[in-house]
Amino acid sequence: MSIVRNRLVPLLAACLAATACGSPPASSGKPSASTPTGVSDDAAAARCQQLLLRHIVPCPPTSLPGERITVRNGTHGALTDPDVRELGMAYLRVHALYVWAVRQQAGDGFLLSGAIVPPETGRTNIFRAEIKLFADARSAGGRARIDPLTTTEITLVPVPQALQDLARQDGLTPSPYAWVDNQAGPAHAWIEMPDGRSRDVVRIGAGQPHPILVFGQVRSDAELGSLWYLGGEYGCLASAKVRAVCAL
Repeated sequence: MSIVRNRLVPLLAACLAATACGSPPASSGKPSASTPTGVSDDAAAARCQQLLLRHIVPCPPTSLPGERITVRNGTHGALTDPDVRELGMAYLRVHALYVWAVRQQAGDGFLLSGAIVPPETGRTNIFRAEIKLFADARSAGGRARIDPLTTTEITLVPVPQALQDLARQDGLTPSPYAWVDNQAGPAHAWIEMPDGRSRDVVRIGAGQPHPILVFGQVRSDAELGSLWYLGGEYGCLASAKVRAVCAL
């Protein structure tokens, strides 16, 4: 989902196999926004006003473009494919909101608003590097620019109790199931100055893999739709325990 989260800091060296969990795709296709595209201007303005009252700014579009991302069921039959597909659409909605946010001038405000993750988890875990980039750019009088990694597939996997306990110790909010997000480069993060100069922060080459394990739970949001509300993440290669859960 991200170019600069825990995934961007270490440059991971191994990819997530397309059949990591041994299951056929639950679904394949582009993520779609939960809000209809044909809303009136008045309805869109009212929606943005409600988000403003919740301190969620900037206001995302009602419909967001998506990438072609395969949703896989890696629960070994514990959940049905339709159930996994429904959870996957909630995750892909958050993915689309993230991609939109990092391309906004004040996108860090949205990332830390509590809309898709508890603010402290966003600041210290999931969006740590993004928030630093936005802050550094602002301090330098420039603008943060991010071209994120590309997610090609997501696989829902069970999370063992031992890893859930470890995540709680790390201040995260684990879940019985988590998404293995198979993402790869190219990706680029840089600071753009008003005079046209730019300073690279991170460049990731094409095809370079950065798989992650993303905790969360589905939450229905009146203004944003059905979301996989993020509980934290680990790089799939962070430890042997995480790697085993990611099935690498």
